[in-house]
Amino acid sequence: MLKKVLKNTNFMFLFATIIAFVYPNTAIYLEKYMVPVLIFLMTFSLTDVRLRGLDIRAELSSIAVALVLNYVFLSGLIMVLTILLIRDVSLLRGFVVMAAIPPAIATVPLSTLLKGDTRLALMANASIYILSILLVPVILLISIGTSTIEPLQMMVVLMELILLPLILSRAIIKTPYYELLKRDQSIPINLGFFIVTYVVIGLNRDILLHESSMLLLVSVIAFMRTFFSGTLVHKVCGIFNVPFERKVTYTLFGSYKNLGLAATIALLLFGVRATIPSAVCILFEVSMFPYFSVLFRENG
Repeated sequence: MLKKVLKNTNFMFLFATIIAFVYPNTAIYLEKYMVPVLIFLMTFSLTDVRLRGLDIRAELSSIAVALVLNYVFLSGLIMVLTILLIRDVSLLRGFVVMAAIPPAIATVPLSTLLKGDTRLALMANASIYILSILLVPVILLISIGTSTIEPLQMMVVLMELILLPLILSRAIIKTPYYELLKRDQSIPINLGFFIVTYVVIGLNRDILLHESSMLLLVSVIAFMRTFFSGTLVHKVCGIFNVPFERKVTYTLFGSYKNLGLAATIALLLFGVRATIPSAVCILFEVSMFPYFSVLFRENG
């Protein structure tokens, strides 16, 4: 029974959110463990991204589409809306970090659950995460500038949160225990996201409850960069008669960002208030799977 609960991603996100609002006090003590927790969950998440045996050259154009959807369309949408609606510097920086980071690792299992092209999701995620080691600092430095960000500190953060988990995940795959671990892989990932979600929302609980005008603007961007962006990609794919499996996967890349990674980088570089965009968007992304399940079933 407990294992079943721990494997239920939506429940774990919802439970973490409720606990963060009801009892947020522990978040400040857990804040210092955000980096090791994220390294832990990123490592287990990235074991799904298998590099060996993937012929990336054969799917180069499709991978390019996924990259453009996530880093041009979705990141561009986030940046444009942020420039138009946000005046708070900390919030703006939080959204810039969100625009800079790669897609959620969840695009791989979600592609499977929604009957999308999982092979494409694997190859695109692997390629984008490798490219993100260059893309993230370039986007942050161009958007925010070296006067605000210490480049060396940023590179250390990226090495810790992207490169190190990639290396560790390769080591885990090679162990004889990997197939055994894989059966319950979602448990450590969900526990890691539970802690990250609890800390991010718990640290911002008072702000989320008392700054209604700010929350409304952030929620507008959160809605647009999740439900609107995903629906738009889905509709455009339908117009161009993209095969169903690829339409599912492209929709995911056009609507999901790695918010745990975004929140942790924003916290380390800019402080607690910069994590508010990720905290709000987490609430929206939790609701996207059931929405997409209905969308794909009705429209095919």
